[in-house]
Amino acid sequence: MTRAPDLALHNIGLTYRQPRSGEDVTALRDITARFAAGSFTALVGPSGCGKSSLLRLLAGLLPPTQGDMSAVTQSDIGFVFQEPTLLAWRSVFDNVALPLKIANRKSGFSRAEIDTRVIEALTWVGLEARAKALPRELSGGMKMRVSLARALAKRPPILLMDEPFAALDELTRFRLDDDLRTIWQQQKPTIIFVTHSVTEAAYLAERALVMREGALQSEVVIERPKNSQGNFRAAPEFHAACAALGEALAAPPARAS
Repeated sequence: MTRAPDLALHNIGLTYRQPRSGEDVTALRDITARFAAGSFTALVGPSGCGKSSLLRLLAGLLPPTQGDMSAVTQSDIGFVFQEPTLLAWRSVFDNVALPLKIANRKSGFSRAEIDTRVIEALTWVGLEARAKALPRELSGGMKMRVSLARALAKRPPILLMDEPFAALDELTRFRLDDDLRTIWQQQKPTIIFVTHSVTEAAYLAERALVMREGALQSEVVIERPKNSQGNFRAAPEFHAACAALGEALAAPPARAS
């Protein structure tokens, strides 16, 4: 995995026109932020506040209508969506391999290199033993692991995740949060993780950016006990981070001057 570049946004805005009404809608306004290489940032906020729009803009899927941002290539980015979107007729192995085979037209990966990357990614998410299974044979949590493995197989320095665990039961979500933390600690990609959950943001990230009405409202830095191997969810620092995030979300939205 190559080292992730720093990501920087300066006065970013995003406006689009609704096709039916013809009215302009501002999805993002005056976003200035920096995401250091190898950092883990959560984006938190209510539905419709612009979290997913910001993530898609970072991925290059949407162009900003205002401001400047770092240039990144698609090969630098792995994207994990809310739904696994697996091909039902392909095995777990083939679903993970598909983006590499598509990219192979430019990158020139050998068959052996693709196989190595797929098995490596499935091992990271604990599914190497299910490589031959079809999606219908997997639980919801397993399907999301396949989706994560598919992104990781590219070995991207930047991993963008749009509420990937939101539809899962709490126990499965906790396990996947633990796995994602381990992967981040071992591989050190830059992760930007969209979530509605205050507790998930506080557990996963080094900091959380709180969004309201298309703008950045505040930043909460999440402190972890140094050299602690215990359950962080039981630590005072975790509860302090949850409280800080809750207060930031409850605060009145900052208005543009």
